[in-house]
Amino acid sequence: MDVKSTFLHGKLDETIYMKQPIGFVKKDNEQKVCLLNRSLYGLKQSPRMWYRRFNDYMIKIGFSRSAYDCCVYWKCHKNEKPIYLLLYVDYMLLAIQSMTEIARVKRLLNLEFEMKDLRHAKKILGIELTKNRKEKVLHLSQVD
Repeated sequence: MDVKSTFLHGKLDETIYMKQPIGFVKKDNEQKVCLLNRSLYGLKQSPRMWYRRFNDYMIKIGFSRSAYDCCVYWKCHKNEKPIYLLLYVDYMLLAIQSMTEIARVKRLLNLEFEMKDLRHAKKILGIELTKNRKEKVLHLSQVD
């Protein structure tokens, strides 16, 4: 999954002003500035604000953040198989045994963020993934 317009999702917790964008300056208002309500690409705060909003939402929908890696989320109820979500900036990899659960988690994510479903992962972070469902084998390969 890929989150569209990732850094535009963050809510700023500080007051930030910026110059008016070129093409939007009106005559006799050249001295005015814009007060930002949300983060923008290029702001140093944008990645942190995006992650904070994503983390808050994941906790809200019942996921826990890994104590070992802050970009790994998991959810497991008593009689259910575990669900894992791995986050890399704006890309997510879901690891769940049930296709029904995958669809449910995707729906939950789409309620909060505009997402693009990239379907089955073939490569992530330079690691190629090959699945053989019949033999229940997942092969990982990292070749330059």
